[in-house]
Amino acid sequence: MARKPAPFNLTVNDQLELESWLRTSTLSQNLVLRARIVLALNAGESPKVVAERLGTTTATVFKWRNRYTEQGLSGLQDAPRPGQ
Repeated sequence: MARKPAPFNLTVNDQLELESWLRTSTLSQNLVLRARIVLALNAGESPKVVAERLGTTTATVFKWRNRYTEQGLSGLQDAPRPGQ
């Protein structure tokens, strides 16, 4: 029997902000995917279902879930990378 997904709750302000990201045509597709992942988890979908529906892996879903939980919306942004 499958386990029930761990509870995941967005604040109302974060949910509204993520929904506005989806309506913005100039936002990078990476951020759009991350917003869709977090919104789907908030809607009660399991990480496996989210991954299948969005064409990604469960590892990716867990990565962005954890980053949002730890850092909020700023955790969904790309981290700075070393180099030039």
